[in-house]
Amino acid sequence: MQIPSARRRLDAYPHELSGGLRQRAMIAVALACRPKLLLADEPTTALDATVQIQVLLLLRSLQEQLGMGVIFVTHDLGVAGEIADRVAVMYAGKVVEEGPVGAMMAAPLHPYPRGLLGATVHAGLRGQRLTTIPGAPPGLETLPTGCAFAPRCSLAEPACLDGVPAPRRPVPGRMARCIKVAGAA
Repeated sequence: MQIPSARRRLDAYPHELSGGLRQRAMIAVALACRPKLLLADEPTTALDATVQIQVLLLLRSLQEQLGMGVIFVTHDLGVAGEIADRVAVMYAGKVVEEGPVGAMMAAPLHPYPRGLLGATVHAGLRGQRLTTIPGAPPGLETLPTGCAFAPRCSLAEPACLDGVPAPRRPVPGRMARCIKVAGAA
């Protein structure tokens, strides 16, 4: 896990370790059983950018070395773009878009990931305003009967409120839950 002075760190208390070292220790514990699949839920949250990149590169390297799958849960599309092969974007508890990371980052199909990417700082945006997604997510205890994103969507039409959109597959390997996406349902 690339923990410096690892033997000496075994006797340290958690408060004596940096956030990055604590994160590496938790990943080491998770990998001790040599899992076939690792569920990493926000493993780089609260780490500074340099340590975040180190942990991401380490996870990618360990994934390849150990031949394991990794499900990486994050709210940071930049992190997803760096570590993932495929991405699934969820809204109100449902996957609204899924596909290869490059294709999804270059041309999202669903309005929600489009809005997320528009609100994300990335190369080539200097001097441009970021977009915002109006409104707020619905409470999960009272989900709407139609598309949960419809109240916040600039493309919404009455048909969006009829029911949860079926998954549409405009091209092989891509899926979006939006009636505006052309393709096989």
